[in-house]
Amino acid sequence: MIESLVERAAELLPQQGPLQTFVHHNTLHAFEDLPFHDAVVRAGALFGAEPFPSEQELHGYVEQGRITDADLLAVVVAQVPDDGVPVVPGGPTRREFHVARLRRLLDVPRGPALRWVVAEAGDLGPTWSALLAAAPRVVPTADPTPRPTDRVRAETGVDPDALVHPVLIRLTAAFLDQGVAYWPMPERDRGLLAAFRALYGKAGGPPDRFLRGLVATLRDQERWDAERTVAWALAELAVPEADWGEAILATLLSLRGWAGMVRQFEVRPDRAPVAAPPARLVDYLAVQLTLDVFALRHVLAEHPGRGPVVEVTARPDVELAYEAFVLAELMDVDPTPDPAAWLALVEDCDGLQRRRLLHAAYERRHRVGVLDGLAAHQRLSTSDASVVGFQAVFCIDEREESLRRHLEENTPAAQTFGFAGFFGVAMNYQGVHDVRPRPLCPVVVTPTHDVVERPVAPARGVLRRVRGGWSHHVGVGSRTLARGGVVSLALGAVGLTSLIGRCLFPRLAQRWSHRLDGPHPVTRLDIGYTVEEMAGIVGTVLRTTGVLAAPAPIVLLVGHGSSSMNNPHESAHDCGATGGGRGGPNARAFAAMANHPEVRAILGLPDDTWFVGSYHNTCDDSMTYFDEDLVPARFEVDLTRAKDSLAQACVLAAHERCRRFETAPPDLALADALAEAETHAVDLGQPRPEYGHATNAVCVVGRRSLTRGLYLDRRAFLVSYDPAADTDDALLTSLLQAVGPVCAGINLEYYFSYVDPARYGCGTKLPHNITGLLGVMDGHASDLRTGLPWQMVEIHEPVRLLLVVEATPARLAAILSANPVLARLVGNGWIQLVAWVPEDDAMFLFQDGTFQPHVPEMTEFPVVSRSVEVYAGERGHLGCAHVLAGVDLPVPILAAAQDAR
Repeated sequence: MIESLVERAAELLPQQGPLQTFVHHNTLHAFEDLPFHDAVVRAGALFGAEPFPSEQELHGYVEQGRITDADLLAVVVAQVPDDGVPVVPGGPTRREFHVARLRRLLDVPRGPALRWVVAEAGDLGPTWSALLAAAPRVVPTADPTPRPTDRVRAETGVDPDALVHPVLIRLTAAFLDQGVAYWPMPERDRGLLAAFRALYGKAGGPPDRFLRGLVATLRDQERWDAERTVAWALAELAVPEADWGEAILATLLSLRGWAGMVRQFEVRPDRAPVAAPPARLVDYLAVQLTLDVFALRHVLAEHPGRGPVVEVTARPDVELAYEAFVLAELMDVDPTPDPAAWLALVEDCDGLQRRRLLHAAYERRHRVGVLDGLAAHQRLSTSDASVVGFQAVFCIDEREESLRRHLEENTPAAQTFGFAGFFGVAMNYQGVHDVRPRPLCPVVVTPTHDVVERPVAPARGVLRRVRGGWSHHVGVGSRTLARGGVVSLALGAVGLTSLIGRCLFPRLAQRWSHRLDGPHPVTRLDIGYTVEEMAGIVGTVLRTTGVLAAPAPIVLLVGHGSSSMNNPHESAHDCGATGGGRGGPNARAFAAMANHPEVRAILGLPDDTWFVGSYHNTCDDSMTYFDEDLVPARFEVDLTRAKDSLAQACVLAAHERCRRFETAPPDLALADALAEAETHAVDLGQPRPEYGHATNAVCVVGRRSLTRGLYLDRRAFLVSYDPAADTDDALLTSLLQAVGPVCAGINLEYYFSYVDPARYGCGTKLPHNITGLLGVMDGHASDLRTGLPWQMVEIHEPVRLLLVVEATPARLAAILSANPVLARLVGNGWIQLVAWVPEDDAMFLFQDGTFQPHVPEMTEFPVVSRSVEVYAGERGHLGCAHVLAGVDLPVPILAAAQDAR
């Protein structure tokens, strides 16, 4: 019984892994069986979190025109029933009231402030008297809780968790530690409960006063398993058996970050940075409940309860009455003929309802802008360039949208594609300097193949070995009792010099660091795949993207990742398709497979095509190319041209990205863009090395010709899909099964971390400390903070992912009916799905279980020569625009950009 209750509670814990393998996921994954708007409200009640942006923020969009009257009317008509009859004589109908109410932001006083306002106003007249008399009666009650510690806190005013949590945090952090601690934890290999008993069951007892008597209890329970210990603790806490499930859930949620990490080590030990101890959530629960038992005994002994609670009588809901009174005055309505009806109408449009409707209107305006932009751009676009100089396959990541766009503006003969950044190569990868392999693939995939990077020649890096050995001795010595002080004093001056360099001269310090590391040795990949497996991987990617139909002389595979200084969430900026790793090794492995003679023969790849793996650092916009020494001489000129084009595109991509940094001037010179981006990446004191996915909002699945030359403001995941090569929808089904959950996970984690940065996000970076290579805490001891820091999400626009697919409604409906996971995400509104039929110039939005035609509203569509004309001098989110250079004008990119400025 206990085991099943723990498993049920585990579903509501965070699924975030250690920092090294940070992968975005839907924060409310456990609620996906509910409609989105119902789920966020229910989860908000459970976690004490906000479901939508604040009404003040949303009303600000109304004032800015970001939410229009048309949007308000559309969502109210769709979601508010109305019989067309005024609620009170001479007043508005239900829909008219809702629209009018959404346009107004009222600061209604609450509690003592309202009583003071009413008292100061004196006699407010017959309207106020009628409304107050008709107002519903309410009785102030505390929320019931099955957790005994909460009840004791309410009775005594003393929080037992203040005693338990510091002990539990220290114990769990030491148990899960991934190499920071020097002294081994006793009995760690037997699990957390055994380690707890070994540490706290020693003679002399623990130092905490509230744990007196714990030694004897632990000795008595020495042979008990965790389930029996949990049952004993719940009985000691006087929790009725019928409430055990709720009590267990409430207990685990009290430190849900730590409980969630224990659970992750239990179910996904392969994601541990070093080695996972034998973690079990039920062991963690047994320890916490045992500590709760002793904390409650101690609190109740020293702080007697306050006695019986005085019964509170029901009183009129003064706050509702006052809000109804103010609205009646503003709308010039006399509610006295039926004050109860007016009160019910006001209550129906309460704060939660208003935020839900305003957010729906906010999303609608964004959706209309994107869909109208896609349609208008398609009407203006010409066909692709007839001559293709080279092709580049990027990750679908929305940060690559600007790089692809600038590349195509710079080089009309360049053709770009988008595919998930692991490029179909699910592998356990071990680099030449890696201690152990790590999976580079989506987290839902368990790789079965190994790829190892090996040096071509034996390593001769004596200096590197000496530095490695010295670093090991220093690292160990600094954590010992005797040598720690000596080592700290000896290295203080060195550390101070490095700190000054990293803060005052970050780029120079980074260059010297690279020089000391020495050059990377020449290596090759040892690929553990058969020829048939390699041909299957390469063929699937090339067919899905459309490259196989007409490959260019040079085909670049561009993996991506991000490197930055002093950034605990660095892996959250890496490639989600590689499980929080960097996609360079996957791109390199794919290129090696595609260049294999037998693979080429199976797929019929021509001899005048060569594949090159590369890596784009999205933080400093640098490019790295692999195995260039293997490129045949006949391809060297083509490769050089491709690299030059990408280098120029990186300059403009950095220039566009820097507009979002407040530290960069709005008139940043093009020549200074890369230096600005590099400084953000290597500055020790920079809290915003890059904004990651902070602008994601759209995903387009279809031919690149539909979006080439369209300015999408680095907000769109671009997934290449060639319908002509997919006669049975197998490719599209596979794409949507991956793209839907992955992109939705990224989008929703940013949504929730923005909407409630304190509970769903991990707050500001300022107090964060890394613990055990696991995650971050606030200060020296707190819950393990999950979600994203505010500095990663502060510019985000909280809208659900708009997934636009080049397919008919019938095809998408068939795919949804055959895929329950995708159908749940779409049907419950976690994703907004649109079927796009370009041949008919038609789009269909999935709403209320059916595809409904989208009616365009755009009257003007911006047309510019270059992207820089759209974003120059702008900080905020920008709409779509048609960029002529991306589809029509072969003008040198740098000169055009400078002229435009």
